[in-house]
Amino acid sequence: MTTPTPGSDPNHPQGGTPSDQPGWGAPQPQGYRPAPSYTGGPAGYGAPTGQRPGMVTAAAVIGIVLGALGVLGLFSIGAYFAFDAVLGILNLLAVAAAVVLLVGGIQAIQGKSPRLLLLGSYASIAVQLLTIIWAAVSGWGFVFLGLIGFVLPGLIAFFLRQAQSKQYYASRGIRY
Repeated sequence: MTTPTPGSDPNHPQGGTPSDQPGWGAPQPQGYRPAPSYTGGPAGYGAPTGQRPGMVTAAAVIGIVLGALGVLGLFSIGAYFAFDAVLGILNLLAVAAAVVLLVGGIQAIQGKSPRLLLLGSYASIAVQLLTIIWAAVSGWGFVFLGLIGFVLPGLIAFFLRQAQSKQYYASRGIRY
């Protein structure tokens, strides 16, 4: 058996085997295409300006936790109505606001519009204000837990109204 001289084989103009040439490697299966490269981050985080700001994450997590705890108020509706009809109605409104906070927080974590979370925080603040006013008018005194109903939803609204939160959503084409 004879070996061709370098340059005499048209398939190997430089001589040697194809694996000796740059760009040659193991033979590829027929129809094989390399996987496309992906440089983005995890789903829901990638945006032209970077990752989701911590303030957006904090607002969403507070909304989810506050909403989940507020939904537990369903178990006390009977007691509120037995004690006072107005308190029962206010508790129903608080549970409705909690559901909105929960759903809005989940949507914000998923990278969707935070509008529902923001509206839920405003509704929660309004219900807490009405509850504190009713407690004062009815002679029950100051309700300490009512402060949490102001502070945490207030933080949600504050975080979502910051410039970096607005820029993050604007870069995703979301206005709220």
